Amino acid sequence: MIQRIQTLFLALAFLATILVFFFPLAGIYSGTVAYKFYIYGMKNMVPGEGSVISFMTVFPLLLINILVAALSLGAIFVYKNRLTQMKVVRFAIFLQIVMVALIFFVYAKIIETNLFASPDYLEEAGIYFPLISLIFLILANRSIMKDEKLVRSVDRLR
Repeated sequence: MIQRIQTLFLALAFLATILVFFFPLAGIYSGTVAYKFYIYGMKNMVPGEGSVISFMTVFPLLLINILVAALSLGAIFVYKNRLTQMKVVRFAIFLQIVMVALIFFVYAKIIETNLFASPDYLEEAGIYFPLISLIFLILANRSIMKDEKLVRSVDRLR
């Protein structure tokens, strides 16, 4: 049934992963440079100057975010097979954890070495959306497991 609670959680996770495209993940400010770190690249806030980090550097983040969005949307429509739905959601959780780890550990180091400034994550709204998506994916997984346990307990009673 598509009207289960995990459908709502998966839809909210999908929405959160889509919102990552519209908000910056971090702001980098030092001296005369000001950058915004988006999931698809770095945007220089000073007019007329180019970006230091190329698109291919942030391409893994973009790819992982698109995969998580596709998996969370696809998991909504495989509701008839709960075990497959659970596997899809678990893989999306894994990818989301990898994405968050890449943002905080790998890309923070890349930004620090190239721009000689540390990224400021707390002021930007975009950094919260991958975490929100991860929470909703975990909640969806818990609801799917709860449904599966319920169905198995009913099968034992027959």
